[in-house]
Parts: sequence; structure tokens; C-alpha cells
Amino acid sequence: MVDIRFDGTHRVRHPEETWTILDRLRTSFGVTRIADVTGLDTLGIPVALAVRPAARTRTVAPGGGTSPLLARVAAAMAAVERWHAEYACPAAGPQHAPAAGLQLPYDVRELPQQPGGLLGRHTPLDWVPADDAVTGAASWVPRDCVALDDEADGTWRPPMLRTTAAGLAGGNSYDEAVSHALYELIERRSTAALDAVPAQERAYVDPASVGDPVCAALLERIEESGTRVRIEYVHNDWDLPCFTAHLWSWEFPVPAYGSGAHSSPTVALQRALTEAARDRLAELTGAHEELRPDSAAPGEPAGRRVTWTELCCVFPRPPGFAEDTQERLWLARRIAGVAGRPPLVVDLSTRPEFSVVKVVAPGLGDLTRGPDGIRAPEPEAAP
Repeated sequence: MVDIRFDGTHRVRHPEETWTILDRLRTSFGVTRIADVTGLDTLGIPVALAVRPAARTRTVAPGGGTSPLLARVAAAMAAVERWHAEYACPAAGPQHAPAAGLQLPYDVRELPQQPGGLLGRHTPLDWVPADDAVTGAASWVPRDCVALDDEADGTWRPPMLRTTAAGLAGGNSYDEAVSHALYELIERRSTAALDAVPAQERAYVDPASVGDPVCAALLERIEESGTRVRIEYVHNDWDLPCFTAHLWSWEFPVPAYGSGAHSSPTVALQRALTEAARDRLAELTGAHEELRPDSAAPGEPAGRRVTWTELCCVFPRPPGFAEDTQERLWLARRIAGVAGRPPLVVDLSTRPEFSVVKVVAPGLGDLTRGPDGIRAPEPEAAP
């Protein structure tokens, strides 16, 4: 499908069309309400909440965007993605089967494990079909890497695989959904490694130097609300634009955090800023399951300062993507080059109008930590 680009996002379908489809089908996925909660904060950056009372995990899915429409789309898609991981995970193929007998293209021990995990090549697991994101070759991934379910069943299990929503993504097409998931995995891997970067080696973007009109408008709203913003460039193995955004104010002294990675610097920064606004409103509304403690006013970071212009000059120019398939293959090959293994795609789609996938990337490590030890917020559908 042909790629469409506009106002800080890349899609194969205009957001008005996507919203029409999601609004028509959302009750099929248990979404009973989508609320605009932008006015509950002083930032003015659009945030919406999608409510799903019968969820097996989180009943509320927040979404942020540069417009109310994009925020609604992000919230609705985030809820629909989770429904698929809860209710549409494929039935297990091989059951209670060890990885050693499946001729996998990866070592199962390369998948994220819980602390003290006991997973081994001979551990019996249930498996679901997956496809190599580069070649399309058929493979298997543990079902526990895909299915989301927080409901207690009274059964004790030893600590093994870590199940998260990282790599769960939706899109207007299969390739678009996979691309979103791959960008998110790059973002998570990059930000998880920030803890190990010495403070003096970090790079912070001067917000006043950002010339992109979409991002500049978001930053202006943040400044007018009296909220502090800190934008950090996150160096990564792919040399892709990746940023984190931290928000803090005296009126609500709880740190909010967002991150974004993309081939376009403006899209990456826009995602970091809208995710931070979404994260802050999730705290205000209680949509987060655990409230963070108040924090002191942040001091000046010890790293170097860079301007938006000089930073954008260092990014390699990505190839032009005429179609979403090209972008998906480009990203999958780059992740495979760093991880040493191809990313694997589990197709969870239940409707022809859009796609939902879970991408599992052996070899990328733990993707659950954000910078400075902050647990990264759950992924949302990118606006």
C-alpha cells in the first residue's frame, strides 16, 4: 500500500478514515467509551482514554496526539491491540514442547525472562506460529510472549518468560502494523540502555531550537502551562532519531515520561512529547495502576546541549519508502543486523479493515526500563 505522510505521522490511510472504521467496530472489541480528557490537565495536548470494562489486563487505554482526532485514534487502537493479545492469541500448536526439538532460528534463552528465570532449551512450553519479518519463513514463538492475561487462576508457575505489550501494534495494513512494532522495539531497546550512559555523555536538545511547526506548537503549549520539559537524544545502534521527553511542574510534581523513535526526527520527537503528555494525564486520572511518588524539581542535566538543526544533520538519510512494505523490510533487516536474529511476527488480526501484530525480537534484551530507572509506560498506538 502507498505510504501517506502528513502532520508528523506516516500512514497508508488518512486518520479520518481510520477513525470511522475504529468507531464502527470498537464495541466488537469491548470498547464502551472513548473520553476526551485533555481538559483535565493544563498542557492542552490532546489525550483520550478508551474504556474496556471486560479487559483481562488494563481496562483503560490512553492515547495522545497532536489533534483530538489523532488522540482518539491512538486510544482506540491501543485498546483494540490489547483485546487481540487477550482474546485473539492463536491456539497453541506444539504444546508442552521444549525449544530444543523445534529447530528454531534463535535460542529461546535470548527472550526476555523474569528475574530468577528458570527457562532453558528443554523447558516444556506452548508455541504459536510466527513469520520471519525479513524472509517470511515460518517459525514458532512461546505463547507466553504473546498472550496478555492478568487474571489469576490459582496456578503456581515458576518464573520464566517476561510478558509485556512491547512489540504489540496495530495499523491500517499488515506492513504498517509491523513497522510500528519494530520502531517501538528500537525505542524500547534504546531507552532501556540509557541507565548505563554516563551523565556527561548524554545529549539534550534545546527546546527553543526546534523548528518543526508540529513539535514547536506542542512545546509552546507546554511552556505556556508552566511545565518544564527536558528533551534527550538517545544514541542507539541504528543511528535512528530517538528521543525521550520528561515533563515536570510545581502544580503536579510527578515526573511524566515519553519516548519515540522513527526514521523521521520530527515524528520521533512528536511521539515522545505526546506520550509524555499522555503519561502525565494517566497519572492525573488514575489510569496508571501504580502512582509514582512526587519528586523534587529537576536540576540542570550534566550532559551537552545541542540544537535541533545540528542534531538533525547527523542522522543518515533513510531510503524513500514508496510503500509500507519497503519500510517494514528496511526496519526488520536493521533489527536483525543488531540482534543477530530476525524479528518474528505473530499475526493477531481478526478483521480485514486493519491489522494487529505482536513482534518478538530475540536478542534485544529487557525492554521494560526507561531512562534513569523509570519503568517505561506501556506502548500506545502511534498517532
